Amino acid sequence: MTKFTLKSLVFSSILLIGAFNACQFASVGQPTPDNVGQPRNTVPGGPRFAQPREDMEQSPPRSPRSTTRGNCRNSELNAINLTGLVPQNKISRTVSEYPTFFFYLPPTRAESAEFILLDPSGKQIYKQTLKVANLSGVIGVSIPANKNVPPLEVGKKYTWNFTVICEAEERSADLLEIGTIRRVDLSADIRSELEKADPRRKTAIYAENGIWQDALSNLAAARRDRPSDTMLDADWESLLDAVKLTKIAKQPIVQVQTEPKP
Repeated sequence: MTKFTLKSLVFSSILLIGAFNACQFASVGQPTPDNVGQPRNTVPGGPRFAQPREDMEQSPPRSPRSTTRGNCRNSELNAINLTGLVPQNKISRTVSEYPTFFFYLPPTRAESAEFILLDPSGKQIYKQTLKVANLSGVIGVSIPANKNVPPLEVGKKYTWNFTVICEAEERSADLLEIGTIRRVDLSADIRSELEKADPRRKTAIYAENGIWQDALSNLAAARRDRPSDTMLDADWESLLDAVKLTKIAKQPIVQVQTEPKP
């Protein structure tokens, strides 16, 4: 009787240990939820922008606050201010010699706007005047690739400012946005991956590597070429949401005309 009881106890212990180990293995083998580590409030599957830590630790460029003195901005039509489509601290990166910049232009009574790009020494290297009368939405300003405009150099930081000229005779009423952009180089592996990627994947690659300006430009071009593609619309919302520009994501991209140089 004693031997039988002892054997039964040993057998029961083995079963318990086996069951415990099975539970452990089952726990280790469970897949991690898809949303762990992902930013909140973003469109699933969209590009995930990660601003480089070096840029995050820098202070935003100093600039006067945007003002509505003189009733330039029509806040009754839209409460969103003039906004550069860049990370919150107005610091971005590009791999392009001649990048494109994007801005949200609110409804205003202004006739024109002005974009200026300065080199690291503060010298103006590009200036463009834009016609913005009765215009509102997201606009793009591209630096032209010609002999009169030097290309951005790798490793150097440039300053841009975008001004909505509310009153030509009283410039203190202008709406103003200021930011900086630095051109960087990509590794051979990333360049190779970009060459094989479709437009959506290219946007994701740029975003994952902190190259904001090219992620945005690439996606804007893809949306222009495929205006009915809802996946691209979702990517646009996700990308802008990553830099707290959710309110602008639904605004239309509009064409802006440039004024001829004098």
